Amino acid sequence: MLPADSLAQQPEKTKQLDPAPSAAGEAADLLAVTRVTPSRGLALQGTAAKPAAKLLAGNVVDEWGKPLMGATVMILGDKEHSVSTNSEGNYLLPTTTAAPVVQVSFAGYVAAERVARSQADLLFKLEPIKGYKRDLKKRSKAAARAWQH
Repeated sequence: MLPADSLAQQPEKTKQLDPAPSAAGEAADLLAVTRVTPSRGLALQGTAAKPAAKLLAGNVVDEWGKPLMGATVMILGDKEHSVSTNSEGNYLLPTTTAAPVVQVSFAGYVAAERVARSQADLLFKLEPIKGYKRDLKKRSKAAARAWQH
């Protein structure tokens, strides 16, 4: 690698496109641009660093420790990725965020969210909404009576 002071003295190198192929039928040279700057070293044009993708693996259970199948797990701010838990309450959620905020919801339970810094942050124990079952039962009976009349 060249020292920083010698990089500052080198101009930008550019290979120009040959507008007309030669008589032998050779194709035109492609444009290739290399920029050298003292502060950044060698920079390639057209390449961008992508964040590393990772999978978050966790579990969702109810207040008695039983798995909640079908709970929705998502990362706040990411509208494209949400998953449901399997029959054992497990999930795998793809992300590129370093410390994502994971949100878990399930009908009849208080939604939970937390920043996923470690594996322990991906284990969720959801608490039921007080009076949800009783209210649901009342509404179901009222709907059944209204349907019969």
